[in-house]
Amino acid sequence: MKHLRFVFLAPKAALLLFVTILFPILHAAAQSKTFAYNVARHAANEKPGTVAPVESFNVHITQLQKDQLLFQLSVDNPGNEKLTLYIKDNFNNTLHREILPATLRFEARYNLASLEDGDYVFEIRSGKNKLAEKAIAIKTQTLINRNVSVTE
Repeated sequence: MKHLRFVFLAPKAALLLFVTILFPILHAAAQSKTFAYNVARHAANEKPGTVAPVESFNVHITQLQKDQLLFQLSVDNPGNEKLTLYIKDNFNNTLHREILPATLRFEARYNLASLEDGDYVFEIRSGKNKLAEKAIAIKTQTLINRNVSVTE
């Protein structure tokens, strides 16, 4: 009877061991993409060490070139709060998480070329409070152009 109990418990124990080992690996693989294109930069008209006054909290995201998925994120943070940036997909999965420095202005570039078509959100949080979010939709369009010529 003891051997029969082992036969029923062994698959469960093996499955539990397999999941315990595999889950951290899968979690790490889901977070392995790096979207930050470069490190934080000062604004173009600022000299390092000088700080331009900022009036209110603002977030701007712009596509640098029309045919590329390279985006510039600018965050005006007048309270010098510690902020967190999340890039999420339309299923609310976090693809990228980054702690932003507590500066008046943060600028960085993000390359989203490795993402599939879909809706994505840049979300700025201070602790658990959502301060801003900017949505981006990536959609690939294929154009088929057929030329016909008749020769005589």
